[in-house]
Amino acid sequence: MQHERASRTALLIAASLVLLHHDAKYSRFVSKASADLCARVLEKHSAKTRLFLKIVRQIWFRPIAKFVERITIPGILLHYALRKKYIRRLVRSALANGVAQVVILGAGFDPLSSELQREFPTALFWEIDHPATQRHKVRACSEIGIERVHFVAVDLSAAGLDREALNSDGFDPAKRTFWIAEGLLMYFPADIVSSLMKTLSTLSAPGSEFAFTFMEKQGDGQLRFDSQTAMANFASIRKPNLLTRGYADAASRSSGELREVNLLSLYGRGA
Repeated sequence: MQHERASRTALLIAASLVLLHHDAKYSRFVSKASADLCARVLEKHSAKTRLFLKIVRQIWFRPIAKFVERITIPGILLHYALRKKYIRRLVRSALANGVAQVVILGAGFDPLSSELQREFPTALFWEIDHPATQRHKVRACSEIGIERVHFVAVDLSAAGLDREALNSDGFDPAKRTFWIAEGLLMYFPADIVSSLMKTLSTLSAPGSEFAFTFMEKQGDGQLRFDSQTAMANFASIRKPNLLTRGYADAASRSSGELREVNLLSLYGRGA
């Protein structure tokens, strides 16, 4: 990502969620509130994204989008929707069972915080992301009530997680926290991931949880989506005490309970 530009991946996912919401087959996976926030981001970002938003909303564009998807990464649009649906389900369950704080790492334009802060009036939310992306999110959210969503601008790939910035913004390490790293860790080298996990460990009270997506290495040693499906793996770690480092193979060696989920197996090909 360019230092002064919003993440292209974040913009692409925002457009994909708007597209899916307007598709009769997949609209049930993307709420109107989610689609509306993503649309607001695209409207305010630039003239190009405003034009793209208009195109995405057109019926004639849907078969074109599906064709492009088939020849690039089959299943990627549904993957975006299903992984967000599943993460939302996990977070709702955690908040209903006493988790007080939610922190989204590399949040992009994810609408999760703005949705759930209305549903859970006592919960607090933090979004941590690159300043170039986050400023567009903050501008788009300025018109809606997000008084319990805190934004922390940090380049995680360079500076790591700033403990002091998080704590000074009201985060309480003594409270149970649900951490999320969706579509993020695969962009970082192993040492950055390990350092991040250690930091989360020191900031997590007993009973905290961490949900993350990951990509398995292919036969050539590269990290990428499987050629047959974009249903990448998803893992959730629930710690009886504190979070410890965990990522792919390392996660299975952590002291907490690891649950790995394949979205395709969970929701089926006909989702």
